[in-house]
Amino acid sequence: MRFARRYVTQLRQFAPNARWYLVYTFLSGLGFGIYRLFYNLYVLSLGNNAAFLGLLVAVPGLVITVLALPIGALGARTGFRATLIAGVAIMIGSLIGIAQETSALALILLAATLGLSRGLLDVSNAPFVAENSADRERTHLFSVQFAVRIFAGFFGYSLAGALPALFSRMLNVGAESPQAYRAALLCGAGVFFVALLPLLRLKDGSRDAASGSAGSQGLSSTHPVAPPAESSPSRLPVRLLIRLFTPEIAIGLGAGALVPFLNVFFKTKFGVSDALLGILYAGQSVAMGVAILLGPILAARLGRPRAVVATQLLSIPFLILLGFTPFVAPAAIGFLMRASLMNMGHPLYSAFSMDQVGPKYRALASGLLVMTSQGSRALSSWLSGILQEGPGFTPVFAITCVCYFTASVLIFAFFIRSKQNRYRSATRS
Repeated sequence: MRFARRYVTQLRQFAPNARWYLVYTFLSGLGFGIYRLFYNLYVLSLGNNAAFLGLLVAVPGLVITVLALPIGALGARTGFRATLIAGVAIMIGSLIGIAQETSALALILLAATLGLSRGLLDVSNAPFVAENSADRERTHLFSVQFAVRIFAGFFGYSLAGALPALFSRMLNVGAESPQAYRAALLCGAGVFFVALLPLLRLKDGSRDAASGSAGSQGLSSTHPVAPPAESSPSRLPVRLLIRLFTPEIAIGLGAGALVPFLNVFFKTKFGVSDALLGILYAGQSVAMGVAILLGPILAARLGRPRAVVATQLLSIPFLILLGFTPFVAPAAIGFLMRASLMNMGHPLYSAFSMDQVGPKYRALASGLLVMTSQGSRALSSWLSGILQEGPGFTPVFAITCVCYFTASVLIFAFFIRSKQNRYRSATRS
């Protein structure tokens, strides 16, 4: 009960921009749920192989890698409200185009526009949330916003799982036919159109530094981290930025190789139906949402970097269970737990990163984080498609396990062990 009251109190303190952004987050989460569940299956239903699918999944990441820094600079100049609106508009056009085109060249070009859309949305997200939250509430807003997106995915996946069967009856086609998947993608475009409305209610402006540096660590105050950049030198913090985005490269390599293809994995290994696939992804959304809401509580006890490392390491055994069990029920448990634990730390790390660099370099830091994450995801997605055509998913799971472990070691070395060493040096002196 105290937990619920604590979150309600925090929600009431959020600025109007933050509350409207949460509405947008929920609606766009519905659209992303439909898109993510069926995009891969639609491409394969057209007769394309896994290698071509891997290329298509890689293209948006490559576009984001190239454009992330310019998008960050554009958002800082024009305001992130404008880049968010542009991102949703391009997403709508991309999904409509994908549903109309079947040629390889057209799908590649539309994958590039998807990358532009996702780049505008991804790069703008963290700076917008940061500048519309006071220091004391920032960790909560990042976690609540991420959880809202995940819970929206529950409804999106639940709805999406039933769409192909519905359209197969309406159009008199097979439930796994391109026509049924095409109609589902068009529904996703319609949902994104509705998501534009709350974005239009946003106002330019910042709530940054409303509470001063004393509250900047939010729920992590029991394990303080380095002071935010408001009190740091004005010089570009190159070393800090490198330390922040290097773990993202490792996570991106692991996630890009596997996560976009998990719907294909369940289809090929266990032969699950679209309806069951929707239930699995909907259940994953609920589990992830609960885990993410618990993230600030864990961060209060361990500190944000320790919480991120702990959850990432705990996800690895479940990843192994998912990849190597011959039974669908244990695989489903591994699927749910891996996603919950890995994603619990994501908003914590985002909030931690934005606090470290401060307002002046948030757009740059967000661009670098997205660029390195998406670039590594693009590379590993392309290679994963090639591997799936050959040895299959076994080496893909092994690669992801190694990458997640490496990312955890890097975060520990950069933000936990180095801090302990500085503390020991200070006490000796």
